[in-house]
Amino acid sequence: MASKVLVVGSGVIGLRTALELLRKNVRVCLISPKTPTNVSTTSMGAGGLWMPFHCDDTRVDGWALSTLDELTTQHASSDRNVEVVPKVSFKRQLMEPPTWSKSSFLQFQQLDVDSLYKYASQNNMRLPRRETIGNAGYTHAWLFHPPIVDAPNALDAMLQEIKMHKHANFIDVETNKYFKTMNEIVTEARALGCDGIVNCTGLGSRALCLDEALVGARGVLLHYDRYNPSLWREASKDDTHLKDSAVTIEEKPFGCETTPCYMIPRGDKLVVGGTYLVGDEEECVRESEREMLLRNAQTLGIDTANNDPVGEWVGFRPYRSSVRLEIDHDLTQSGMRVVHNYGFGGSGWTVYVGAAKEAASLITRTL
Repeated sequence: MASKVLVVGSGVIGLRTALELLRKNVRVCLISPKTPTNVSTTSMGAGGLWMPFHCDDTRVDGWALSTLDELTTQHASSDRNVEVVPKVSFKRQLMEPPTWSKSSFLQFQQLDVDSLYKYASQNNMRLPRRETIGNAGYTHAWLFHPPIVDAPNALDAMLQEIKMHKHANFIDVETNKYFKTMNEIVTEARALGCDGIVNCTGLGSRALCLDEALVGARGVLLHYDRYNPSLWREASKDDTHLKDSAVTIEEKPFGCETTPCYMIPRGDKLVVGGTYLVGDEEECVRESEREMLLRNAQTLGIDTANNDPVGEWVGFRPYRSSVRLEIDHDLTQSGMRVVHNYGFGGSGWTVYVGAAKEAASLITRTL
């Protein structure tokens, strides 16, 4: 078993893996070229919504439910970085509920649209206009209550906990150094006195591991000021009591698999998306995409004529048809154990706890 581990990567997967090892009293070194809250970090820009999304591995439900358990505990303890909100996915017909929906905490329901809006009225939920949804042909919806993580603040909180831990041996998340091969990482680990490595470099593993199965799934977002009182169309004194909801539409006419229409309340921002474009490497928001996002914001109820976005973001989700969470037996030799922990697509904030626990178990167990 490894007694001192180098974790490479400081996104949500890397940070939570480092924490899991520290909580097992394993000494940890953590290195990354950029800080977790750098604007280019996928984990930082993500919506933070707990919901399995574009991650097809059969192990996902187990990792996701482990993560849900931890997030619900944090929410119950009044952790400011975890919020539970109603989540609505509009559908054009009845759909088979997902397997993860069985968790009692989520209070999952499948409703017709009339019943949904009746529920929303009774529970002070903010939703898009009823006529907008009905006229577009959406007849049903999934309603559940997932946690949403305020990603930037949660990443910073994890990093601070790591730095303060007595078994944190060496922490440098601003190296500005990108490894070219896994052998370079092995050399670095030996120099630091480590006998284990967990590779949490996300999309960087495509080059590091020559992993052609790993591709970037590009996402674009607009950010709005969540607490702007004039943000909503037809805003009035009567709706100041309404609770924000997360809304997603992945069916036409408002959305589809590659251009889902969604809004997520995250911290002090409303995150409006989006895209899921596999292999698209454009690093800026295209004008046509900005126009699409503005239409999505308007559809979902934002007064776009009188409110400008406060920011925009582009990120690349590390998608792989099967997550790589395993021991690398080719590199595990001569007293060095290597575990890979990457390829979670759009589900990083949904599976990060379960994935970290499994990676920590793999790196510390006796072969």
